[in-house]
Amino acid sequence: MEIRPCTDDDLAIPSSRWKVYGCVHEEHPLGQLADDTTYVVAGRGEEPLISGVVQWDGCLRTKARQMFSRAVEINHLQVRNDCRGQGVGTALIAAAERLIWCEGRLQEAVGAADGNPHAERLYLSLGYRKTGIADVS
Repeated sequence: MEIRPCTDDDLAIPSSRWKVYGCVHEEHPLGQLADDTTYVVAGRGEEPLISGVVQWDGCLRTKARQMFSRAVEINHLQVRNDCRGQGVGTALIAAAERLIWCEGRLQEAVGAADGNPHAERLYLSLGYRKTGIADVS
């Protein structure tokens, strides 16, 4: 599996082969153009399996940003249903962490929506812990 920052050439593939809620594959690269984010994609060959965002300018939500002002947030992890439980989420998180550490940043956080037991289970298994911060948008 190859994990890398998304390029313009990559965008047509996830959009056409992997439908997700909203316009995720179209919107996340815009932050990358502004250097606010890195939109990370992973796949086997041209088949997209997972994507996620490294949020360089801090946590998205207000309370988390206040509590963890130096953190880089990994968020919007999207794993295709047929790929869950195969280690692709773990691999993408590890790749995102390496990107963060290579930039000399020492604190990362993950964002998970309330009621997403898959994400919560993954993050806890990777050593992240619950902070008790609940940001509601």
